Amino acid sequence: MEANASSSGEKSSPTPLMRSPFLKSGSGAVYEVSETKKACVMRVDMPGCPESDLTYWVDPVANNVHFFADEPAMPEYENTGRKYGGSMVFNPKAFDVKKAKVKLINGVLWVTVPKIPGKNASIEVIEKMIHYPIEKHHRT
Repeated sequence: MEANASSSGEKSSPTPLMRSPFLKSGSGAVYEVSETKKACVMRVDMPGCPESDLTYWVDPVANNVHFFADEPAMPEYENTGRKYGGSMVFNPKAFDVKKAKVKLINGVLWVTVPKIPGKNASIEVIEKMIHYPIEKHHRT
């Protein structure tokens, strides 16, 4: 499995991100998109976000997966909490978003979208990071 900072293999941010001095091994990217034999897998770091706050939905018409989660506020540290959210747009000829699996484990979001059997296409995912949710939707 090959991991990239984005589907194009290029940095998605115009300025380089500082690597965490506390990270001892593994990728320092905030998110990664990779391909397995059977799926496209996206990993997104969402530190402090509990699984109970994850909101996501699949839009099969537009072939999108949308997700949002908020880090709880900590007034004792004058921290209002960070808000995370984004969308992934998949190639409808290669990936079946209706069968997408989304889970948030220990502050890491995993989105897995299976490939359509018999299709030989590379990852063609357009990542869109959304900064503020317009409205929270129900959990699917």
